[in-house]
This record gives sequence, C-alpha cells and structure tokens, in this order.
Amino acid sequence: MTIPLSKRIVDLSERLVRLEELGANADEASALEDLRVELVGTANKLSAPRETGALLIEAGIPVSIPSSLDSAKKRSATVLARFQATRKAATLKKAQSWKNLLEEIEKASRELTSAATSAWRNYRTQAFSGDSPAAIRARGLARTKENDAALEEYRLLFAQLDRAFDSLPEDIADIEHVRSLGRQLEDAARKFNFDVPDEVRSFLEAVLSVEGAPLELLTPQVQAWLSKHGLYDHYRIRSLGHTR
Repeated sequence: MTIPLSKRIVDLSERLVRLEELGANADEASALEDLRVELVGTANKLSAPRETGALLIEAGIPVSIPSSLDSAKKRSATVLARFQATRKAATLKKAQSWKNLLEEIEKASRELTSAATSAWRNYRTQAFSGDSPAAIRARGLARTKENDAALEEYRLLFAQLDRAFDSLPEDIADIEHVRSLGRQLEDAARKFNFDVPDEVRSFLEAVLSVEGAPLELLTPQVQAWLSKHGLYDHYRIRSLGHTR
C-alpha cells in the first residue's frame, strides 16, 4: 500500500506549463508561471512524509492516514476542473480556491508527518519491549562478572535502539537495523542470571524478549515476588494484535 501524491496536483502543474508553451500572452503566462511555482513548492512538502508513510506501511508498520490528504485531493480535482473549463490564472484564484488548495496541501503534509512520526515511535515497543538497563539491575540481577558484562552489552544495544527512534527511517535498511537491534537485545538478555526463583526467572527472561511474556508466566508466585519487591506496577499488559 502506498500514499500517492495527488495526481491531480501534478496534472494541474503540467497543464500550466503546456499553456505557457502554447503562446499565451506575456502577462497571463507570467501569472500562470507564478502559480505553477507556488503549487510545486507547496506540493513538494508532501513528498517526504508521503515517502516515509509508504516505507513504514511497506515494512508492516501501520500508519493512520489523515483525512486532510483526501480533502487536498478533492480540492485539487475541483480546481483542475474549473481550470480546464476556463484556462486563466483568474480562474484558479477565484473565490479563494487557490489559497484553500495550498492550505489544504500544507495541512495534509503536517498531519501526514505527524502520523508517520507517531507510527514510528509506537513501533519502539514492538521492536523490543524489554526494560531499561537500570530497571534490570533494580530487579535483582546478581553482581557477577558475567552479569556485569552482559548488562554492559545490553546497555550499549539499548542506547543504539533509543537513538534509532530519534528520527524517522530513511529507507528499509533503517527499519531492518532496528529489528536487528531488537534481536541482539533479546540474545544479550538471555545471558542474565537472575538470583530469583525459577518461575520468576522464566517470567523476567520472557519480558526481555521481543514478544514479551505470555500471561501464563504471570503465576501467583511471580505476582507475589513482584509485589514484594515493589515491581508489580512496573508492568503493563498489551495486545500482540499488531503487524510485524
């Protein structure tokens, strides 16, 4: 699924160019060229969020498409139809049609950028839902040489993962890098040796996996241990009803 830049906007721009080439009078041609440049400049602002949204969707990360994008398409269709009937600059600017078109394209650009940003940030917990290094240490990770080395490896990977979500991905390689970091974090977490009962250890290890811990591991013994150590409210249940 892609998020196409309105073909009508492109069509309108191309028609303005062709009209100039057909030899309209100098004043009219100049007016049309000014409008064309303004339209292209505004429409180009939609290119980056459109490409990012399409990239995320292609990678299986859902993006909520704003209704403003459809509004901009409809507005451009209306303006184009009027221009086809009367090919004058004045037609495009009649009744603030041109101003409204540019404003709606700008709005679609802002809202699509926001939607893509939210989708990417929400994907953070899907890429890896494990706790921070500090939280892991607080849960009773024994201070052994092996645990310290594993925790340092985990800390470095966790920091890389956080940095990866500071900006939107530019290509599929950026998304695959995030997924790779999630798998590496899961592998690093398996090296931890928690000085806790077996049931609690199984739960804590599962929490640090990409998919998280299934509810069946949240046994009465685990709940009691979490409550005793003030960690019960640290966890939240979330649905796995997402596309990976």
